[in-house]
Amino acid sequence: MRISLLVIPVMMVLLACGSEADPPANDQATSSATGAGGSGGGAATGASTSASSSASSGGAGSGGAGGAGGAGGSGGEDPRAAAASIDGFRWELPCDQDPGDHDECSTSARVDETRTFGGSPDTTYQVTVRLRGVVEPMTYQGGTSDGMHFRVGGSPTDPSYNIYSFAVSDPPEVYYLNDNPNVGHDTFIIDHTKTIPIRGGATVTFVGDGQNGIEIANYKHLVVDGIPPAPEPFIGQFIQLDVLSVEAAQP
Repeated sequence: MRISLLVIPVMMVLLACGSEADPPANDQATSSATGAGGSGGGAATGASTSASSSASSGGAGSGGAGGAGGAGGSGGEDPRAAAASIDGFRWELPCDQDPGDHDECSTSARVDETRTFGGSPDTTYQVTVRLRGVVEPMTYQGGTSDGMHFRVGGSPTDPSYNIYSFAVSDPPEVYYLNDNPNVGHDTFIIDHTKTIPIRGGATVTFVGDGQNGIEIANYKHLVVDGIPPAPEPFIGQFIQLDVLSVEAAQP
């Protein structure tokens, strides 16, 4: 009986030691899990704060850039506005009386008009124009032929047929609109699309000169579609200039 009493306390002591050792192991695991969770949460919180801050900064930056762009856009000038003074210009040499089907008529009209081109004097503009109308032929010498009935530079050679031209002061050049290998009792439709350099502030001079007060009538009753007085024929000769586009380019 004595031996049994001794064994039982020893076993109780051993059991007691084992039960005390287990909780620390569980506490350590719990602590590690909590620490990992806390560390992860901290990292996530930091990343979230950083992303939020970056997004906030990026938004502010983008807004600022957009504002700058808007300011630049509002301050810019439409280059086409520089050509407003010449857009829609018309040379008109009407017959003094409707000649019916006769191939000649008298005309007392003459075009000699100067317009000032807009824009900046520091800029040369590339101006694309379309010129349409009904004219008689004229011969010119010198310069350069640039397609049918259009000549750059040169001078008229016949003293009696109509001259149609416009001249730019800067860069200086003259453009003839009814160039033909020979003169004669004929009229035809022209349709030129050309790009002309014009510096801001330059003068553009338009000339339509019948020279002898007689012109070839529009006896064929030619009509230029989309240009007044279409669908009726013009009683005489005319040209209309329309600006299609304007691009600003430094000289």
